[in-house]
Amino acid sequence: MRRGAVIALLCLLLPLAAQAIDPARLDDPVQQQRYEALIHEFRCLQCTGETIADTPAQFAIDIRRQVREMIESGSSDAQVRQYLVDRYGEIILMRPRPLWLWLIPGLMLVLGAFVAVRIARQRRALLATDTSEPGDEEPA
Repeated sequence: MRRGAVIALLCLLLPLAAQAIDPARLDDPVQQQRYEALIHEFRCLQCTGETIADTPAQFAIDIRRQVREMIESGSSDAQVRQYLVDRYGEIILMRPRPLWLWLIPGLMLVLGAFVAVRIARQRRALLATDTSEPGDEEPA
């Protein structure tokens, strides 16, 4: 019984695994190599952390087809990358440009430290001017 359930499950999952493999091949081996390298550079926007080469999602299938067509039409790797970034934004790159990845969070950290230092100085100044003895009040 258990063996039959495992076999049935594998039979159900086999078509999904077959879809993840891109059956289309380019005639020119150099173009095929470029295609293989490029599809590993782009993120599937429907899947978490997967490249378009590794997922059977419809979005990935469409992007792979677009990349294949652009390579066949003579577009360079840089043109393919720029087209997809223009269309979907930096998020489609598996390795985003360092500006977005490191520069903005670093600037936010510096800004936060600056604000924290200013608040600490203002509180210290406020405490220094507010130190009066309890018996120093004037009678009314």
